[in-house]
Amino acid sequence: MAQRDPLKDILIELFGPAPSARNRPSSQSAPEPTVGAYRTLAPVAVASAALAFYAPHLADTALTNAVDQAGQLITTLHSYRWPLAVLAAAWIAVDILRWRGHQQSLVLEAQLRQTTRHLPIKVTVPFPPGIGALRSAKIRLPRGAIVRPKEMDEFTTAVRGAAGRTGTHTYTVRHHAHRDLILITRTPIEPDTRSPRHKALQTALSAGTIFKEPAVTVDSCDDDGIEIGYKITFTPSLNSGARGFQTKVDEALAALAGHHESGRTWATEWTPSEGYLVMYLRAPLPIRVDHPLALVDENLRHLPYATGAANLSLYWDVSTKSNKPHCLIVGPTGGGKTSVIRTLLTEASRRGIPFLGVDPKMIELDGLEGYPGCAAIVYDAVRSAMLVRALHAEMMARNHYVHVKKIEPSQLPLLIAVLDEFFILSGKWQRLAKDEDEEIRAQIKQLDPLGAWADLAVLARSAGIRLLLGVQRPDASLFGSSSGNARDNFGTRISLGNLSQDGALMMWGDAHVGREVDTSIPGRGVVTALDGSPVDAQMWWTPNVDPHPNKWNQLSKQEKAIVHGLTPTESPTFEFFSTELREFVESERALARRAREYGDAPEPSILTDIATDHDTVGVDDFADAIPAAAVTEGMVILLDDDNGDQVPVTVDTVTIARDKDTDDVLETVLSINTGGRVKTTVHFDATEVVMLPEPDTVHTTA
Repeated sequence: MAQRDPLKDILIELFGPAPSARNRPSSQSAPEPTVGAYRTLAPVAVASAALAFYAPHLADTALTNAVDQAGQLITTLHSYRWPLAVLAAAWIAVDILRWRGHQQSLVLEAQLRQTTRHLPIKVTVPFPPGIGALRSAKIRLPRGAIVRPKEMDEFTTAVRGAAGRTGTHTYTVRHHAHRDLILITRTPIEPDTRSPRHKALQTALSAGTIFKEPAVTVDSCDDDGIEIGYKITFTPSLNSGARGFQTKVDEALAALAGHHESGRTWATEWTPSEGYLVMYLRAPLPIRVDHPLALVDENLRHLPYATGAANLSLYWDVSTKSNKPHCLIVGPTGGGKTSVIRTLLTEASRRGIPFLGVDPKMIELDGLEGYPGCAAIVYDAVRSAMLVRALHAEMMARNHYVHVKKIEPSQLPLLIAVLDEFFILSGKWQRLAKDEDEEIRAQIKQLDPLGAWADLAVLARSAGIRLLLGVQRPDASLFGSSSGNARDNFGTRISLGNLSQDGALMMWGDAHVGREVDTSIPGRGVVTALDGSPVDAQMWWTPNVDPHPNKWNQLSKQEKAIVHGLTPTESPTFEFFSTELREFVESERALARRAREYGDAPEPSILTDIATDHDTVGVDDFADAIPAAAVTEGMVILLDDDNGDQVPVTVDTVTIARDKDTDDVLETVLSINTGGRVKTTVHFDATEVVMLPEPDTVHTTA
């Protein structure tokens, strides 16, 4: 194939025939192009200037030939050589600009024909056209020409791609269909002064489908000019008003914005009705918060216990108007559950609210026994059942008092009942119901603590009794057959540590909430915010308030100052509406006083034998308990043998029967392989729990 000659192409373009006439058979009847051949006039000016510069030589030649008139003319022309040179240079510059405009017209015509298949009537590129890129253009279309949106988009892309390579300008292409006209205008691109964070937010939102027509602007800056707030506008939709959608967007925006220089975290405030949200910075969660000595809330029915983001104090509302009257605390051993309970109870005492509690482990609430406002702390399983039944009688007596006296329930004095390690307590009650002693079995059956507990969870709110429940893991069996209503009454919820997927669904209704807590920070967890949503929070640290020297001498000066600052000068008063609860508290106090006076504990024995690294000595008397429905295959649990002793067994299979409508557990059947051909099956109802063997191991080396 013959090589092309660039110089020849330029000469043909300047002086040759029109483009449509080149390389086209005479028989071809294609339409003539709108942009004709380019014609230059610069050679005339150049020839005139050259003649003026060579005039002396030509004049000498003319005089030699005795042509005087021609010589004078040439001499006169020589005197105008410099103006003619300037005119020639200007003419050349004008021709270059005309040629550039001609090229741009040809390109526009070709682009329009290829994208819309329309031959324009006229393509006008204003003079001067712009050397580096197209400045503007006007294209006249045939009358009634139809340009489809897709074709117009392709033409616009072609114009911007061919003429906008410099990156300093942007082009706007508008089609005025009623005038059969296409206008192309160029505007300079403003320098992008946005921060990398601003660009990342805008780019991600524009490329995604979360919002329609999103726009990100800077809402606020600090004194150093660092951006600390962004406003994101969007077209309102149904999704933008949904809380779940907003939560997911909040997480995505915080991840896109990244870690801020100030160390604070990102938060959002939505106004979906007006189509915008504001991102702003808030103070991060503190690592440790000692129990403040000042009352952080003027409302004495708000019991604060934690600090959230932006130093927001979170509280348990125990007032009659509260829609979250009871509190549920979930946390593993060592997760800070006991400290939270101490915080709530000391705050209640400061506000004149008495309390009583049950501690089946005998080590969690013992420091509160004798504290101002504490009616009693019960450790025995039988007396715990009696307390729950006495609380039930107190609740019924209070409701009867309101009915007879015609007063508002808000006028009743408040009382907080604490049940810590509820699963262990429930397991002890169930064992007592199967005890060999017929009198104990009859007593537990008559007291029916689980049934009384289920009634309290549903009905105690209007009677001024508030329940504070501590467990190691959440489960529907906590609330018996009335799990739905009772669970709703426990609106104030606190989870410490990381929850399982089922636990997160039970606590927060979301399988992802409470599963990524930073457990390296003591007291970190998820709590119920003031609006009912789960938020991260740092629990307050409240030291042990036990005045016994063995406990008191372990506290630092700062911790002792906290205990002194929290202790109320006047102990809260107790008002009993039932003889059952009053008699129980009086008897429990008498038993506790006698136990302190005459009680004793055996000293620990010393291991004299040398054990290997694998030897195990000792068994924990306070084994953990879980609902029977939470048992999994291969788990080791404790079951009673024929002699009434608890022995560890391995579960082979687990069968759970559930209600078809509510999905609540009705029965759990565990299959145990005892070594024989026939497997032993054990049936548990919805509220029963099983004990887990967790021996305390002692390793000694030679």
